[in-house]
Order: sequence, then C-alpha cells, then structure tokens
Amino acid sequence: MTNSEGGIRTSLERALEYRGVWLGAAVLLTVIHFARIYDPGRALMTDTRYFTYFATLVADGAIPHLDFFDNKTQLASLAGGVLVWLGRLFGGDDLVSIRVGYLALTALGGVLVFLLFRRIGRGNSLIALLGVLPYLGFTYIGSLPATGTVPKLIMAIAATGAALAVARRRWLLAGVISAIAPLDWQIGIFACFGVFCAALLDEDARSAAVRTLIGGLAVAVLFVGYFALNGALDPLFSQVIGASVERGEAAGGPFFKFARIERRILWHADHELLLVALGILGMGLLLRWLVLPGLRSLRGPLVVMAVYHYGIVGFSTIDFQGSGDTMLLLHSLAFFAGISLISIFVAIGKLPVAPGTAAALQLAMVALVFVLVRPGIAEPLEQFTPDAPVGVTLEHQLEFVEGLKPFLRGKRLIVLGPSELLFLGGFEHESIFVFWNSAAAWEYQRLRGGPRREPLADFIGEYNPDVIIAKSHFVLPPGVPYEPRDFGQPGGYTVRVLVRTNE
Repeated sequence: MTNSEGGIRTSLERALEYRGVWLGAAVLLTVIHFARIYDPGRALMTDTRYFTYFATLVADGAIPHLDFFDNKTQLASLAGGVLVWLGRLFGGDDLVSIRVGYLALTALGGVLVFLLFRRIGRGNSLIALLGVLPYLGFTYIGSLPATGTVPKLIMAIAATGAALAVARRRWLLAGVISAIAPLDWQIGIFACFGVFCAALLDEDARSAAVRTLIGGLAVAVLFVGYFALNGALDPLFSQVIGASVERGEAAGGPFFKFARIERRILWHADHELLLVALGILGMGLLLRWLVLPGLRSLRGPLVVMAVYHYGIVGFSTIDFQGSGDTMLLLHSLAFFAGISLISIFVAIGKLPVAPGTAAALQLAMVALVFVLVRPGIAEPLEQFTPDAPVGVTLEHQLEFVEGLKPFLRGKRLIVLGPSELLFLGGFEHESIFVFWNSAAAWEYQRLRGGPRREPLADFIGEYNPDVIIAKSHFVLPPGVPYEPRDFGQPGGYTVRVLVRTNE
C-alpha cells in the first residue's frame, strides 16, 4: 500500500469518527433537497386536494368520518389540521402551512432512513449516506407532499422509526410508533406485524412481545377513544372497513396490477429508472442480509423493514390505484435501492486490492451516486390530473374560483371531486361527500337504509343543489335535470359546472 493510499484510508476513517457532523450534514442535505421542491404556485390536484380540504375542516372543529366522508384512516387529515392550526396561530396561510409541514415530514423521513442505515452499517456514516440517496433521488417522494396533505407519508416514516426503536430494543416505543402507521392508511398494519415478528425473535421474546402489544394498544385506545367520545365510532368502522372493501372490489382490472405500476413508474420516475432497477435488485439482496451471520445482531430492524416493505410491494401488485400508491411504492423501492448500493459498497471493500485503493473506490462510488441523484438540484416533477393537466398553476385555479364567486352567491352547492374549489373559495358545501366513487355510494346507501337502484341520482335528489361542480369526466345519471355552464379554462384547468334547470 502506497503512502497516498494509506492517507486516503486514514483520512476517511478519521472523518467518519465525527458522527454528529455527518448527521448534521444529512439533516441539512434533506432539508435543502425538499425545500428546493417547494413551489408556492403549485396547483392543488390529485387526491391530496381532498385531504388538504379535510385538514381545514378538522382545524375548524370537524370530526373525521362524521362530518365528512372518507374511507381512509384519518391521521393525515388530523395531522394536516394541526399544521393549519399552527399556521393560523402564527398568522400563516393554510395551504403554505400544510405544504411546508408535509415537506418537513418528508425530510424527517429521510433523516430517519439515514439513521437506520447507519445503525445497520454499524455506525458508518458513509454507508448511511449511500442508503439515503435513493430516498432523495426519487423526486416524486417530495413532489406529492409539496402539493398538500398526503396520506401514507406518515405511515412510511413510522415504519422506519419503529425499526430504529427495535434496533435499540425499546419495545414499548416500537409498539407505539408502529401503531401510528395503520392510522395513516390501513395497510400500515405491516409495520405492526414487522415489529411483532422482531419481538418474537428477541432473546427475551415474551417481554418484548408484551411491551410491543401494550404500546400498540395504547395508541389504538387513544385513537378509537377520540372517535367514540365524539360519537363517530360507527362511521369510523363502516367507512374504513366496509366502504374501503367496496372500493377495493370496484377497482377492478387484472388481479396483478403490474401494467398499472409500470405506467405510473414511467410517469413519475422516468429519469430515475436506475434507482428502480437497484430497488428491484435490493428486494432479493435483503433476503440474503436476513441470513448473513455477520448481521445477526441487526436482525430485529431488518425484519421490521422486510415485513413492512415486502408487504407494501406485495400489496401494490394486487391493489394499486394512483398517486399516493406510487409515492408509497417509491419509498419501498428507495429502501431496497439503498440495500443494493450498500451491498456494492461493501463488496468493493472486499476486493483483492490494497485497503487504500478500496477506500478510494468506495469514495468514488459515493460521489458518482451523489452526482447521479443530484439532491437539492433535481427538478420537482409536474403533477397532473384530467382536470388540471401539466402547466396548470394555483393562480389558474384561483382565477377560476373568482369567476365562480358571484355566480354561486346564495346558491346551494355540491362538489364531487374538485374539493380545491371549496378550499380556495371558502364555499359552503351541503353534503359530507366531496367525491363520488363506489366507496362513497356504498356509505350513502348504508346511511339511507340499504341498496338503491340509482344512488347518485338519489343523492342529488335529496340535496337538490342549485349547482354541482364535478370532475371533467363526471357523468350525470339519466333524467337528472342539470345542464353544463361554461366558466372558461384558465391555463387548461377544467371542471364540470352543472346548473339545475326548471324541469
């Protein structure tokens, strides 16, 4: 080994001793990266518009499931409501508070990934940096929270946090954190399963399992208790279980959703396909990590991550619908891609070359991945829906709202889809339903005593609104007396405005 090679290795080893500096750099990197994605002019679109609207209702005192319908568990709406409340406390704009808050949560998720991989790498901060780079490389992980309140984000963060708690054998805390995951989306139960499996593998399995269960049950009691005290227990269970099952069954299509996943990946990770390939490779490599003798002491957090992320990938293949599912799948692919990169990093260290040369190659690899991922530089992805194609901005939506305000004054209004208009315009809404799909139809019929031949027609007839505002592809049932009214399409933004006739 030459002096220069020895100097590289020694310098690297000394640099890695400053763990606090590396953690500070990771925090700074993630904050800069996700702050870069923030755009105050970004339109409200995709399903985040529903939960952003729900967050303002919660901040105003509404009870989820009782005062508005949604078949997701409502942690996202509650968290968004807290962000709105905090923003108002300091005189901030509701939308800015939500977007900044959710991007801050996304950055927290990146820091937790860094800490988890550093734990797995036995304190090696360079390994941790490699592990977190795919999280920053999938731009859509930040692009979707930059639009508003996003379910499933807290779930992914909670799974990583629970794995960290398991790594420290803090079983009560692990139970608490993992129980937060299904409150953000039902399928977060995989995080709970992962923690419980890790507890059963602990050297003191009985104590670990009991503490895990106590922590999880404590969170469940508090959550269910909140709804029980507010008289919302019945709609909570009917919407989260019954309506969700109905929605899943009505999603239709092939049992395996590979084509749908491929289409979404090409939309939202088109320039990041190398990370997708590394993620697929990492799915196999993690299985090997689980049985490596050298990683036996880290089996607990690895089991948590394996159960959770394999569960998410497996569930995605059979029930994959849209934007939030894409973001969640990319979280899992980012973790698996981190596994691949670290495996390559470790393999380089075992090459039959001088230690200094291996260290230089490892540094070069990290630098190359950093350049390819471009954290803090990569452009955020454009969002789009049929109502708001690429190029539509918040200003365009506000322009549309201003055109509606004089027309809607004094009229009864139902909005079925574009809830951003309720958020931006402050209009009064007549119903608990702000979107209409199979889940909403199921719940409406349940509340009205059973199946109906034309639930949408009955719904409209019951509320008898003067105006219905719906998605651009919304179709009225036959014979319902409403006709379209043109309010323009600023920037390409378009929804259906239907006005009641005299029939």
